[in-house]
Amino acid sequence: MNRERPPEPLDFFIWTVEDVGLWLEEINLGSYRQIFKENGVNGEYLEGMSMFTTEQILRFIRRCHMKWGDFITLCKELRRIKGSLSFCW
Repeated sequence: MNRERPPEPLDFFIWTVEDVGLWLEEINLGSYRQIFKENGVNGEYLEGMSMFTTEQILRFIRRCHMKWGDFITLCKELRRIKGSLSFCW
């Protein structure tokens, strides 16, 4: 993918860690770019989040040091590019 512009949303399930970082910048969550990279969050991981239990969601939030509101923003943006995710309101 071209690293100078954000990745194409329709391909998000094949995004690399770097693509996810670019997307985080685009949705104003760039402050999480490094921690997502350190945790290996790629498109496949984002795709799998729709199957997370409440415990797994809370563990993810703690591991990435996310604010609850930022997690909600992440969910809304994932819903926008993918469709409805079961844990996002």
